Amino acid sequence: MDIVVLIKRVPDPNLPEQFVSISDAQDEVVLHPSSQYSINLYDLNAVEAAIGLKEAVGATVTVVTADDASGDQYLRRVLAMGADNAVRVDLDGNSRRDSFKTAQALVSAIKQKSTPSLVIAGRQSSDADTGYVPYLVAQGLGIPAIAPVVSIKSASEQTINVGKLADASIDEYELTLPAMLLVSNELNKPRTPGLKGVMAAKKATIEVIASEAGGHAGAPPKYSPKKGQRAVQATKFIEGSDEDKAAALLSALDK
Repeated sequence: MDIVVLIKRVPDPNLPEQFVSISDAQDEVVLHPSSQYSINLYDLNAVEAAIGLKEAVGATVTVVTADDASGDQYLRRVLAMGADNAVRVDLDGNSRRDSFKTAQALVSAIKQKSTPSLVIAGRQSSDADTGYVPYLVAQGLGIPAIAPVVSIKSASEQTINVGKLADASIDEYELTLPAMLLVSNELNKPRTPGLKGVMAAKKATIEVIASEAGGHAGAPPKYSPKKGQRAVQATKFIEGSDEDKAAALLSALDK
């Protein structure tokens, strides 16, 4: 079984609020130069799921990310956990902010390696929090996707049985492979890399693939400024009867 895991680096969830701001155009999250990053937590659950399948039924685990060279350290982290191969699709920051371009670059890179038996990704990332990219990748590969997956019951070369979180239950599904799983943190607890794995990961080769992102450009994102960044308008007190106040309020809202 060939398994591909998609990972993404995101700003550290514990980053102090004062280290984060919104650009004047409201289309970019701006981080302080000293800000720290980490692997998206749901993606670590995806890596753990893939390694668990490797140990249970035998598999080759390839981890793929779309990033610049600074993303290599996060690929080495998952190699230390037990992944076999790491691939970085070289993608600049502007393209990474576009879900369609990111997905297109990932699909192109995966197809160069041949379509895997299984693709696993986190259900969403903690920065943009949209969850678009895995579905777009599944569409580009022509495979079904299911989310959120909270358990993996069994797997073979042809099928995989999973538990999907529903409103008031966990529904069980059998998927014919190839397929995409979008996993949630209820699935497992990611392992901590051991010293042997860390040392081996330092020497591992990371394959770099040139991006083929282009074509479709999604609508640029818009972010809401933090409270401290919002323009403060003068406060106006309305005097008079309730009817006068209501009329004045409606007039102000209509502007």
